[in-house]
Amino acid sequence: MGKIKIMPCLDMKEGRVVKGVHFVDLKDTGDPAENARFYEQEGADELAMLDIAATLENRKTRLEWVKRVSSVITIPLTVGGGIGSLEDIQLVLDAGAAKVSMNSAAVKDPALVRDAAKRFGSDRITIAVDARRNRDRQD
Repeated sequence: MGKIKIMPCLDMKEGRVVKGVHFVDLKDTGDPAENARFYEQEGADELAMLDIAATLENRKTRLEWVKRVSSVITIPLTVGGGIGSLEDIQLVLDAGAAKVSMNSAAVKDPALVRDAAKRFGSDRITIAVDARRNRDRQD
């Protein structure tokens, strides 16, 4: 078995890192750049940053957040939230992300995943799956 990678996730809302359970009762846990530096100093191999309100608010990922966080770390940054097109992916990568993570867009437009992997490389495209066990299923 290979080395286990540690990849903390910064859930972002209104420019701040937040924590909650299922995105409910969110608590502010600080500045994203400070959190990112801390995780890198503590040995994180990679960092994820998710703009948790982007899709709900029908907007794109805040590129200024990507630029700010990527400028203070040397580990790879994966960014998700509000990414729904090849142009969105290009902008996020240009802002400093090493990878992008798609969720809703991958379900709505599976061809986007294929096209993105072909254009940017499969190592730069990830899919986030929010799953819940269905206890009523018997298979």
